Amino acid sequence: MGMLAESIAPEHEFRHTPNDDPAYNESTYYNFSSVASGITGWVRVAMQANQPAGQASVLLFLPDETLFGHERTREVTVDQIKAGGLEIDILEPHARQRLRYEGELASFADPRVLTEPRAAFKEAPRRQVTLDLAVHAHGRSFGTNGDDPDKYLESTMAWGHFEQFIGVDGTITVDGTAYPLEKAAGLRDHSWGPRDWAGPLWYRWITASLDDRSALMVLQVARRDGQITREAAVVREGVLSEASFDDVEVTWTPDGFGERVVCEVQTAEGPVTLTATARPPATYVPLRHNRPGDDGTVLETRIGYAAYEFTTGDGRRGSGIVEILDQLEDGLPIGMSSR
Repeated sequence: MGMLAESIAPEHEFRHTPNDDPAYNESTYYNFSSVASGITGWVRVAMQANQPAGQASVLLFLPDETLFGHERTREVTVDQIKAGGLEIDILEPHARQRLRYEGELASFADPRVLTEPRAAFKEAPRRQVTLDLAVHAHGRSFGTNGDDPDKYLESTMAWGHFEQFIGVDGTITVDGTAYPLEKAAGLRDHSWGPRDWAGPLWYRWITASLDDRSALMVLQVARRDGQITREAAVVREGVLSEASFDDVEVTWTPDGFGERVVCEVQTAEGPVTLTATARPPATYVPLRHNRPGDDGTVLETRIGYAAYEFTTGDGRRGSGIVEILDQLEDGLPIGMSSR
């Protein structure tokens, strides 16, 4: 029964003991969006204990600017989910967490310049940012504990992997200006195991929070063996249910960002046509990961983000994020040729 078949044990909220693979990675991620506040964003702590290395990443789409920061550290904690200025506290497993960040983020009028991150960060103005958010569960966690290889969602990305719909409250302060996060909702994700960003050919990962307090998650992964993995879930009034779909259709900008994303989702309550449109003025963020291939060439991976407005065929509206990962061919996403 897909991602809803297993019960996720409480200990999987915390750090796991790595094997000896240099690529072993543990990632804890939260996204959130609020129509009332005009804010969409995500935070992520990642750790590679065998290197050792850690990263703290924060991306915020504010009403009038986009902020991003990526901090690297050689300090890897064994009893905390913390890197740099970003800390995630588990207050009650699978029920409550607290997200805190304090530090500088770079401000981008057009984040497309992050295609060349070194130059982009060098030239970008800085904002002093404090983030303090309370997170509560909206439905149970779902995914896999990582014990059965047959249940790995994508073996090149992680062994264990769970997600959970969430509600978020708190304040984001930028250069002394407070932005209350009102009626925010989103999705959190925790994964562990060897990670290779160049493993899948591409994936599309949708989080949509709607005005009737329901939310949808849609994930489509194209693997290098030619197989397509599809998972979807819906939560309404705290009740989680599995969903299905046939495809995610992307309307691309000429330079390879998802301007519009459409998916026909089959839910327990009937079909839902879910449409995501980049929030105007459309602001696209390219994050990249490069590594050498076995033949000596450089494998280029790009993860594209934007803040999205959502509509459904039955008249609901909402906001959220679509994460669009592709391997690049001649500088463009490999998935553009088929979608």
